[in-house]
Amino acid sequence: MQSADTQIANLSASAQWLERDAAFSSIEIARLFELDSPLLRTNPYALSAPVNTQRAHRSDWKVFMAFCAERSYLPLPAAPVVVAAFIEAMSTPTIDGPARSVATIERYVSTIAHAHALSDLPDPTRTAYVKGAYKQFTRGRPASQPKQALRWEHIRFALETLNTGSLTWDLRAKALLAVAYSTMARRSELVALTVERCHLDEDGEGTALIYMSKVDREEPRFLSREVVVHLKAWLNHAGITAGPIFRRIENNGAVGSRAIHPQEVARTLQRIGSAMANADSATPWPSLRLGAHSTRIGAAHDMVAAGIDLTSIMHAGGWNDPKMPRYYTRELAAKDSGMARMARSRGDGKK
Repeated sequence: MQSADTQIANLSASAQWLERDAAFSSIEIARLFELDSPLLRTNPYALSAPVNTQRAHRSDWKVFMAFCAERSYLPLPAAPVVVAAFIEAMSTPTIDGPARSVATIERYVSTIAHAHALSDLPDPTRTAYVKGAYKQFTRGRPASQPKQALRWEHIRFALETLNTGSLTWDLRAKALLAVAYSTMARRSELVALTVERCHLDEDGEGTALIYMSKVDREEPRFLSREVVVHLKAWLNHAGITAGPIFRRIENNGAVGSRAIHPQEVARTLQRIGSAMANADSATPWPSLRLGAHSTRIGAAHDMVAAGIDLTSIMHAGGWNDPKMPRYYTRELAAKDSGMARMARSRGDGKK
């Protein structure tokens, strides 16, 4: 069976995807997902997706553009065989690095489909040829695993014992950890949180108004008394009375005026993990796959373990679709499945 690249070579004489026969210029194609895209200047709603989604589209499109440029393939419109060749290339390890993950390839394919939709072109990713290639080159490969869960037992221990030698960093880290767990906010939502969006009640509890950029709406999230204690400790120490809550710590140790970068959320959790690695705890901190979603996943685990219904979990985490909370908590669900309950009811495993 011929590879996709071989089939392209055999078909190239027809010039189906050479640039001279393209409907768009190379500049129009290259800048498709840019804010000043010449192709989309008559469509003011084309790039109305959340900022992070637009950034991902631009990044993915550059990867596909580079692949096509190296082989003189036309990326828009892309022939199904070109997309299939791209999937094959991304699924194959090279001397420059490993094969892309299944999740990354899925995202690439989604971006290619979106590019054709924006350009009012037939979607090559919906063809049987591309679907077959995707199945062929992703079959048997493990899908990306979610980040490890940070449950309340981990977080409470860190809040009680974290000491890296920098009081300012520790107070910010504790506040970030506590608020991230309690609100189940994503990293971009956390760094966007301001003092004005937090409402602390006289009884010691509070709420944080989280702006969810993915769905373009605001939603209040609960802050427990313990969370509020650590939040206030950070704000008082840093002298923050307005504006961003989680701010950069400058090289001189002073607290800056700018919010931390979203990537700093994951780095903070990883640094806490390193600091807690040798701590004497009955429940050691996870050392692998810690990320910005770890508190979000851990909170979902704790709610499932507490018997909270799926609708309430979805509301707490801002999910519109039950797919992700079910995916995050699938291990706990297996332990509470019908088979698990039946086995326990008949005493399996008891001597």
